[in-house]
Amino acid sequence: MEITGDEIRRRMVEFESLDPGGLVVEGARIVGQLDLSDVVAKRPLVLRDCTTELPVVLDRAQFALLDLSRLVAPMVRANRLTVDHDLRLSGARLTSEEEYALHARGIRVGGSLYLDEDFNATGTVELNGARIGAVLYCRGAQLRGNGGAGAALYAVDLHVGSAVFLSNGFSAVGTGRYAAVRIRGAKIDGQLILRDGRFSSSDTALDLRHVQVGTELLMPFDGIEGQVQLEGLTYQGLPRDATVDEWLSLLSTRTPNYSTQPWVQLADAHAAAGNERDVRRIRVAQQRDLRRRGQLSRWGRTWHFVRGVTVGHGYRPALALLWLAGVLALSVGIVTLSGAVRCSAVEQVGYALNVATPLVKVDAGRCTVAPSSAGQFVLASTWLLQILAWAFATLFVAGFTGLVRRNA
Repeated sequence: MEITGDEIRRRMVEFESLDPGGLVVEGARIVGQLDLSDVVAKRPLVLRDCTTELPVVLDRAQFALLDLSRLVAPMVRANRLTVDHDLRLSGARLTSEEEYALHARGIRVGGSLYLDEDFNATGTVELNGARIGAVLYCRGAQLRGNGGAGAALYAVDLHVGSAVFLSNGFSAVGTGRYAAVRIRGAKIDGQLILRDGRFSSSDTALDLRHVQVGTELLMPFDGIEGQVQLEGLTYQGLPRDATVDEWLSLLSTRTPNYSTQPWVQLADAHAAAGNERDVRRIRVAQQRDLRRRGQLSRWGRTWHFVRGVTVGHGYRPALALLWLAGVLALSVGIVTLSGAVRCSAVEQVGYALNVATPLVKVDAGRCTVAPSSAGQFVLASTWLLQILAWAFATLFVAGFTGLVRRNA
């Protein structure tokens, strides 16, 4: 069966003469270009299982419903297309020799957009600025970028009223300077589901910068091949399908650079769930990443290292107590082994604790320090150890009170 693109346009322009069910064409070969740009038709258009050798043009057109399921075409251009209900491209095969396979910037879909059931596109699927009232279904879709940008799915500032499914065998392969899936600035009122999806690029696989997910984020990491950009990503509740250890590894090693916000978002999610042990692990890992990749001066990096090994940046204040115990043990060792402190062994221990302990004093008897080089060494060492003991005691108190304030 054959039908011309001009005949389809004529019928849709004269939509008032159509049945309320609209125009339905199945299994046809469309001869000539199907150009429906600027057509305003208050009827459904169904072109199911159709083929064409030329791009389909739908710019600024308006339909009650549009079904292009299993369409075979080089590309579909649909900038600012408006569909009152659903837009279906399930199982369609778009093979473009240019940059875009589906160029649908600023489309408006009142219902759901279906790019599922093995929808296949060679060339970028662009949905920049799209507004989808219900769900974006990309389950099982196979997308591959083409041309300079090379993104497989390019949907900056997308707004979806319910959920986005990039799952169930979804595959996106990036081939250029943009991420394989780039949905920076998207707002998703429901879930973002990446379960059983595959995202691949030699550089950035996923660009989720400033994406707002209204409810849950389901994002396992085993299908992500490449870096992930997460600055500004927000979600509700705990992210699912990945462990805390996997998140720590991802944020530390698979993001382009250090950014505070993804760490804070993850820590806040676990704090809200009452997982305080995981919160401390996340905060400590964040500080390690800051020291390794953050914009710190040389002295700032040194002080950051000291804070980390002494009190775990305030999240492990007990470390300072261990350092304090080490200082006291070293003081006892110097005093008892030097031979320069004259008193009994028990009194020597008391003397060592007296000179090194910041807060607690014990009876040291009548110990005297011999006026010798060994005695001078003992005096100098214990002064230094007392300074260190005070420092570790202060760090412990500061870290402990700070931790109490954070948990209050």
